[in-house]
Amino acid sequence: MKLLFCLLLSCTLLAQEKYRISGNVRDAKTGMGIPGVNVYLEGSTFGAQADSLGNFHLNRIPTGRYRIVASFVGYKTKIQQVELWKASKALNISLEEDNQTLDEVRVSSSRDKTWEKHIRTFEKAFLGDSYNSKEVQIRNKEVVNFEEDDGRLIAKATSPLIIENQSLGYKITYTLDRLEKTRDLTSFRGLARFELIRPWTLRQQKRWDENRKEAYLGSLSHFLQALMENDLESAGFNAYLLKPGIQNTSEGRRGFFFDISTTRHFPFQSAELIKPYPGSELFYLDTQNAIELVYNQRRVLRPVFPDAPYPYTILIPKGLVLLSPSGNLMDPFSLEMRGDMGRIGMAELLPLDYTP
Repeated sequence: MKLLFCLLLSCTLLAQEKYRISGNVRDAKTGMGIPGVNVYLEGSTFGAQADSLGNFHLNRIPTGRYRIVASFVGYKTKIQQVELWKASKALNISLEEDNQTLDEVRVSSSRDKTWEKHIRTFEKAFLGDSYNSKEVQIRNKEVVNFEEDDGRLIAKATSPLIIENQSLGYKITYTLDRLEKTRDLTSFRGLARFELIRPWTLRQQKRWDENRKEAYLGSLSHFLQALMENDLESAGFNAYLLKPGIQNTSEGRRGFFFDISTTRHFPFQSAELIKPYPGSELFYLDTQNAIELVYNQRRVLRPVFPDAPYPYTILIPKGLVLLSPSGNLMDPFSLEMRGDMGRIGMAELLPLDYTP
């Protein structure tokens, strides 16, 4: 079964083509092309600026379902779904003026001690617990505003955050919708555009390549690709399906991870979970059970289970979970992550189109 599954999947991957998205961005009221509009596939390095007539081209995009974003100062950001399958796409995008006044988006140059305290909390929550502040910096953090509500810290930004990641070699433009942090949970949502930073030396490029590979190993992308290839064990993952609902109880973290006699979880084969999605070249995760997993190539000081001193994560499907032929998650909100993967911040995230 494993050999057959891998052969079928390999044929799909070898046959996977690259496509093009081209089009025009116009003012919804005047119908005139808007030059300089940023058009990109959310979470990826695929992006371009519209030319003097509002035309744009995005090239060499793999099969998949994406969110294409068009944004420009003075206009409301436009987001739409696009699926690339068997053919390239031509899109006409219209942008509406944003009536928000300059007074509403003006940022004060002075910040008090409370704001200074909040921004330190925000950076750790948004960028990650272990980010290097010398190498990963938000260049315009003054655009972030805070409010406190019933024990929650809520952050919003008046304009896109510019993040320079000299550890991985990316500039990230992040349109933050909202970040919420409580004592036990951090969540944020927004739109990310990745751009490659040009290295000064070959040595710097080599260092970025090594850091990117390190960030990839043990990540969600690594797990999903290994799941697609029916190669979890060789990739360093051990995974089980949890019994329904057990992830929300104390019983879910009792006993031993590798205990096959437990009533907490049961083993599975990748071919049982990964199924072709009808009418497309995509695949879907055929389970609503949560998946618990460890990455056994790294060790942690305080493991969840005594017999598994490794990073531990629970993945909880939230509706339809679609995957590209290369294992990319099509909708980042279709899987809830708890544990080590859920604590990864923007400083450690790679674009969707990264390949090791």
